[in-house]
Amino acid sequence: MKAKSMVLLLIVCVMLPTALSAAVVDLSLGATAQYNQTLGDIKQEIDADSWDGMGDFKNYTLGADLRVKLLIAEVDVVGTFGSYTDAASIEYTEISTLTTAGISMDLLGIARLGFGMGPRWIVRMNNDTGDFTIFDETGAPQTIDSLGETFINSPVAYRATVDFNLGNIMLGLNYTLDTEYTFNNAAEVDDLFSANIDEGKVGVSLLFSIF
Repeated sequence: MKAKSMVLLLIVCVMLPTALSAAVVDLSLGATAQYNQTLGDIKQEIDADSWDGMGDFKNYTLGADLRVKLLIAEVDVVGTFGSYTDAASIEYTEISTLTTAGISMDLLGIARLGFGMGPRWIVRMNNDTGDFTIFDETGAPQTIDSLGETFINSPVAYRATVDFNLGNIMLGLNYTLDTEYTFNNAAEVDDLFSANIDEGKVGVSLLFSIF
């Protein structure tokens, strides 16, 4: 019992100065680019000493990154726009919106570390027919009409960020990992921790602090 109390006290001692030294409210907006290959694919490219994929602009998905920070709590909204080709060689335009809630801590005013989780809405438009389709956590198409059903059936993802402060500009890396967990199957908590870490994707963000 004493050991647990000491651990909790240590956590409070670390977190409290961070919270008190942080700005009460921080709003940042900017652009983000995500490499479409997974971390596992990147490792293979590095092992093969091949950088062709990373140098091809077509392998990146572009979007916008909005972050709202209140002391050490942070909400991120990331929207990306790109292309997708399924196993049947059907080409889609993919729109993805990831909303996460978590914590964000400033380190000596130099860097900012963040971690959050939340649902990812994935909508794809068939480039030939113009039809829009929403996909669930397994990548299967769903016929969902209401926003509420879309929310609870969307896969939950983790997002970790490391940003460096350059005045009113932040430049950093982010890592996003999708899971098979959905709020519709809230009892299946194991799905939150079964994701393969190598299946995540790396991105970069350039943010401008509005206030």
